[in-house]
Amino acid sequence: LRAEETARVTAALETMIYFPFNQATLRDDAKAALDAKLPIMQANPDLRIRIEGNADERGSAAYNMALGMRRAQQARRYLVSKGIDATRIDLVSNGEEHPVCTEHAESCWSQNRRDAFVIVAGGDTLKAGN
Repeated sequence: LRAEETARVTAALETMIYFPFNQATLRDDAKAALDAKLPIMQANPDLRIRIEGNADERGSAAYNMALGMRRAQQARRYLVSKGIDATRIDLVSNGEEHPVCTEHAESCWSQNRRDAFVIVAGGDTLKAGN
């Protein structure tokens, strides 16, 4: 049972959030995914994560690096506003460099406009949280 719980908690932490075209605005579904991370982060004070902001291929490389960073910052700002210490959250922008889909269509681009969440410390003994 412990392995199942760890897998479930890890999946919640690693759930990606997605953004509208050309925006770093958190949609309601993104806020819900971030809210699901809160009790886990609260129950695991040694947990540190990295938020990796990503953009689709449209726009210049420099623009997409900046947009990816704004997206990562927006997610961190949200978590910090809910009581998570900012020092527990690293940020990086991948710009358009790490697409999950490479077709040139909106159905694909929408998958690339995302924040990915990576556990960087404290992930080996996760507790679920309330």
